[in-house]
Amino acid sequence: MVQTSLHRQLLHRLTFPLIVLLVIDGLISYALALHFSQSAYDAMLYDSARSLAAQVKFVSGRATLDLPASALEIFEWDVMDRTFYAVNSERSGLILGHSDFPKSPTSPSVDLRPYYFDSEINGEAIRAVVIRLPTSGDVILVGVGETLSKRRGLTNQVLISMLVPQLALVIAAVLLLWLGIRGGLAPLDAMAADIEKRDPSDLRPIEDTGPTEVRPLTRALNEMLRALAAAHASQRRFISNAAHQLRSPLAALQVQAERALRESEPAIHAQALEHVVTGVGRVAHLARQLLTLARAEPEVLANQRMETLDLALIAREVTGDWVPQALAQGADLGYAGEESGAFIEGDAPLLREMLVNLIDNALRYGGKGTRITVDLCIGEDIRLGVEDDGPGIPAEARESVFDRFVRLPGSHGDGCGLGLAIVREIATLCRGSASIRDGTGGKGTRVEVVFPRKIQRLS
Repeated sequence: MVQTSLHRQLLHRLTFPLIVLLVIDGLISYALALHFSQSAYDAMLYDSARSLAAQVKFVSGRATLDLPASALEIFEWDVMDRTFYAVNSERSGLILGHSDFPKSPTSPSVDLRPYYFDSEINGEAIRAVVIRLPTSGDVILVGVGETLSKRRGLTNQVLISMLVPQLALVIAAVLLLWLGIRGGLAPLDAMAADIEKRDPSDLRPIEDTGPTEVRPLTRALNEMLRALAAAHASQRRFISNAAHQLRSPLAALQVQAERALRESEPAIHAQALEHVVTGVGRVAHLARQLLTLARAEPEVLANQRMETLDLALIAREVTGDWVPQALAQGADLGYAGEESGAFIEGDAPLLREMLVNLIDNALRYGGKGTRITVDLCIGEDIRLGVEDDGPGIPAEARESVFDRFVRLPGSHGDGCGLGLAIVREIATLCRGSASIRDGTGGKGTRVEVVFPRKIQRLS
């Protein structure tokens, strides 16, 4: 595809209509000038015919015309054209003039009214006029014609006099358009130069100082720069969090692995390897939560399209998947709520991960023998809750535990402080909210996530 500059496109789109208009104006002006010049020369022909008709005399009822040779010479004299004339009588035929004067296609029916026509004499084009004299008993026609040299000369003069100013006007208009377009697009050139000289890491907004038509482009670019800056910040935050949180578990793994290599006692060797396995599990859990947190960043999902989901089906499915693990840890996990019909707008994998973190937190911090209930209620909103009868969370700490890497002092779970942060991030992305309160009877903890309900219309 051929790329053309905006300057050239605008110049073409503005110049072409302008040239067409000027050409049309020139043609109309030329046609009008030609019409008036034709009318002027036709009037002169008519005057000549009237002058010749005035010399016709009637003697004994017969038309006669007796002019001296000098008068005829004056009548016929013309510097540029040749003049022809003829006076004809219906009774007597040619009275005076040229016998080869062309006959008019139609004779005038009204006395002294001119009838103009184009014809030829001896192969030469002429313009002629015929008038009829007011007589009784006879029809006298007086015709005068002349060649077209003067008319053609005037036509050429009119054409040149029209074309030269029009051409000069077109050139001046194109020049002014080019200067105007260049000046009007100067802010775009300045913006392009500013962006071109920037460092790739410089994501500062572009100054919105251009004309009104350019500002939507500036705002769109600034929105893109803000999105890029947010994505870069999210990436840096993720790398920083991952590096900080993985450093300690990996160091502990290295220590336990080296211990296992040094120890020859089977019991101590097995204990060290058991610690290695536990550490690997913690690192794997931390890595999975870090990746989930990265996927739940608003910047990552800004352009992701949400879909209509049945949260009740997801809650039942995830709860059922975690029942074996809960039984293995000595916990009682169950689902109590609607079977289906809890429609919301969201992302299915992230919603599953949110519920996984809620159940995992309840298992980690609830203790052995805890009772965990996943419930779902459909009303004006969709309310999803995970409740346990464990030690609970103090009221003054219920907001801070949603921050990243925050763990309550003295808690016996082996979490990394990311579970509830992931829950709130995902809830916010799905236009919901997360909160913590006491469990049933004031015992334990209830984490509740509220989503706006999606009304399904029957088709």
